[in-house]
Amino acid sequence: QSMQLSNFTGKTVAIMVASGFDEDMFIAIQRAMMSVNAKLRVISRDAGLTNAWNGSGWGMSYPVDSTLSTTLAVDYDALIIPSGERHVTTLEAEAHAKRLVRAFTREDMPVLALGEARALLEMVDIAIPQSDAETGVGVEGRLAIGTTENFMAGLEALNQAMVVDDGESVAA
Repeated sequence: QSMQLSNFTGKTVAIMVASGFDEDMFIAIQRAMMSVNAKLRVISRDAGLTNAWNGSGWGMSYPVDSTLSTTLAVDYDALIIPSGERHVTTLEAEAHAKRLVRAFTREDMPVLALGEARALLEMVDIAIPQSDAETGVGVEGRLAIGTTENFMAGLEALNQAMVVDDGESVAA
């Protein structure tokens, strides 16, 4: 697994959440980032702690590294927005969440929206990439989308987006 995510090594990755994000996915992303020595930073509208959703009820609480209102895209190398209906609904009503999504995409920084999180892209008028029927992954430049079920494929697509440099094409 770490081979496929090697472009994250040494990078600082923001994971944007509000209470109600998918806990299993969050933990898996956390593990994946740790395995390649990337710094995963939790940015949330909640200060202090934010609550995960685990299937049918509330899960664990996780420490927040930075609040949405104080977060700047320039401080990170990539943005991941995990799935979770509750947290996406909350973020949709959050002006700072929209500001951040716009900032990351405007600066052409790698962004991955998983599951319901693609609704946040639509809200700020960002075209959703066409997704592959098999993997559920869609990529347009440095913007990637993925499904809840196959989010690791989404992470791999984001890993690819990390290497796209000034006009250089990356072999598929």
